[in-house]
Amino acid sequence: MAAGNTRADTVLLGKDERGYFIAARGSIRAVLCYPLREELLDRLDGTADIPGVFVDLADCRYMDSTFIGLLVAIDKKLQNTSGGRLRVLRPSPECLELFQQIGLQDFLLMEEQGMALPADMSELAEESEKPGADFVLKAHEALMETSEEARKKFGLLKEMLERKLRGGNPPQDTP
Repeated sequence: MAAGNTRADTVLLGKDERGYFIAARGSIRAVLCYPLREELLDRLDGTADIPGVFVDLADCRYMDSTFIGLLVAIDKKLQNTSGGRLRVLRPSPECLELFQQIGLQDFLLMEEQGMALPADMSELAEESEKPGADFVLKAHEALMETSEEARKKFGLLKEMLERKLRGGNPPQDTP
């Protein structure tokens, strides 16, 4: 699908000789992250031949912590397999603020300049079901490894997700 024919909140994925390209548009939430993990993170497991991953955030107005954690996980996986890095291209002011709130402005490589996207970018389909607790937990664990701010912000969420995965109930708010 051509990049001009997409919904407002979407993730596009493409590939060329430079590596993989992600273009995030609008508000990116966990339901859009799961297909990206399936399409890209799993591919990084099987090869060291991916030179780089580029994420264009010029048209992204919001990213939830699951998406940000997935970007961190992709960056770490890329470093461990090919020695490459994930590069955040043209982050919008809203995205820059979110990165700063979590303490990622110095962790991820950010570039003000854009790059031409591959001609054939495919829109990833939104998941009809909520992503599982395991997926959300892994994204947040990657995120928590980046800074003290992230550890503090997402520690309780991590505990609740771990409890849910073990079959326990999350704590209930009681007066």
